[in-house]
Amino acid sequence: MSTSGARIVLLPGREASVLRRHPWVMSGAVSRVDGDAAAGDLVRVLAADGTTLGHGHYAPQSQLRVRMLAFGDEACSEAVIAERLRSAIAARAAHPLLADTNALRLVNAEGDGLPGLVVDRFADVIVVRAGSAAWLERSSAVADVLREATGARAALARPDAAALRREGAHAEPRTLWGEPPSEPVALDERGRRYLADVAHGQKTGFYLDQRDARDLVQRIAAGRRVLDLFSYTGGFALAALAGGAAHVTLVDSSRDALALARRNLQGLGGAAEARAELTETDGFEYARKHARGFELAIADPPPLARRKADVPRAARAHKDLLLHLFREAPPAASVLAFSCSHHIGPELFRKIAFGAALDAGRDARVTAELGAPADHPVSLFHPEGRYLTGLLLELRG
Repeated sequence: MSTSGARIVLLPGREASVLRRHPWVMSGAVSRVDGDAAAGDLVRVLAADGTTLGHGHYAPQSQLRVRMLAFGDEACSEAVIAERLRSAIAARAAHPLLADTNALRLVNAEGDGLPGLVVDRFADVIVVRAGSAAWLERSSAVADVLREATGARAALARPDAAALRREGAHAEPRTLWGEPPSEPVALDERGRRYLADVAHGQKTGFYLDQRDARDLVQRIAAGRRVLDLFSYTGGFALAALAGGAAHVTLVDSSRDALALARRNLQGLGGAAEARAELTETDGFEYARKHARGFELAIADPPPLARRKADVPRAARAHKDLLLHLFREAPPAASVLAFSCSHHIGPELFRKIAFGAALDAGRDARVTAELGAPADHPVSLFHPEGRYLTGLLLELRG
């Protein structure tokens, strides 16, 4: 990580969020840049009166102009970054809520004081997802710490292409150390065995943030006909079958995802695999036409509101999905629904579910609220870090 010596001076009155330790400085808050600074450089952030507010990574082409790493007089150096990495890894190893699995998020960006950096572990393979030019620049230093702290046999870099584009940067996936896996990696999650395509799958290959929700599905699926919309590689479906579901229908638009889901189902054995059906189609379309008769429906669509401007359209899509599930569900059915955008948080998502239940003429109750598990910590100073909202809705009548 290079230090430019440049100073980012904010407009008068725009220092309040940084003083409250929010880690993002937006471009509209910046008055000027004193000195030369390139993308990824460590810069000093000053209030209009010259007070030092802290240090962070600079992104001159992005609306998110500085990602803060240190506030006030806090130290910010290579040693500090390395210690944060080690601390994040050690915290997962000691956490009582993260036992019985060998697949964990080791670094959760702002939640671990390392904005723009995500690191996931799948058994003996590490996947590093850099979302800023700064982490691309120092990927070797990050890899050295991770290799020492984890002892993993291999690590892959799978940069966040969309986030990097916003900074005018680009990077290709590559191997950081070891021999990259030629096959999906087998992982164990509280007795459930999955295969994760860490080299080519979505994000880092598997949705670790739904671990607690999969536990819930396993507990409530016994004897039920289950619909797993947007199933990806079958995470919820396998949990339902492990819990004794009578039948599970997996629906996804990706042929590759369903192919890996079939391999995951085969790992359960013939009897369990026979209770599953895979359908390659759009989840929204399936819900409109074929959702009748399912006693537990799981709806975990991809992010529908990546920007604030997307919220009205996304809210309509979520409501339409829930409306069809509510209308077609038999008495005493359950719907487990998710939003994975911080722009549609718990309060708005409840309102969307309320509107859908009202229009469907169904009495619905919230019996559980879900979020990401303990290896996805959210800083109190950065509420945008909470992106996953789940509701378990029980229907009556």
